[in-house]
Amino acid sequence: MYAAGGCNSKGDKIIPAYNNYKFDLKVIEKLPIYDSLASAILEKAPLFQKNMNKNDSYQAFRYIPASNQTGVFRKLPEEAGGDIGRYFAKLGKDFIYGFDIFKDSTIKIYVRSKTIETTKVEITENLSYYPVGSNIKHREYPVKDSILNIRWQYWTRFDAPGLF
Repeated sequence: MYAAGGCNSKGDKIIPAYNNYKFDLKVIEKLPIYDSLASAILEKAPLFQKNMNKNDSYQAFRYIPASNQTGVFRKLPEEAGGDIGRYFAKLGKDFIYGFDIFKDSTIKIYVRSKTIETTKVEITENLSYYPVGSNIKHREYPVKDSILNIRWQYWTRFDAPGLF
């Protein structure tokens, strides 16, 4: 896929990064660990759902230990932490920095985020888990995706500050 015309200079920076991006095979190789993590998160879904802000249209429990944002949990509820913490440790900081679990039990895993210093293009890699399995829809530019199986989608968002 190639971005449509009308791009400004920031868009011009994103297009090469978008076109040249290759999904990390090491992330894909770790899919069995991500599967186990997703199972551990879903097992605790009722606990997480109790902590969701019902007035927030996003309706997710967001856990990112290194975050300073309000509404983001930096610690898991004590009853939830055991297996989830072990899978975080097994994946390591280069392969996970947080997750969201949504009201419908879909899960978004935050894999990593980096900035290309020369162009300042921000690249954020994620995995989405769909517990029911479904026809996962491809995402549109500035997101590039790969559907790994009926439950997993690996996707990357490209951004330049001030563009989108």
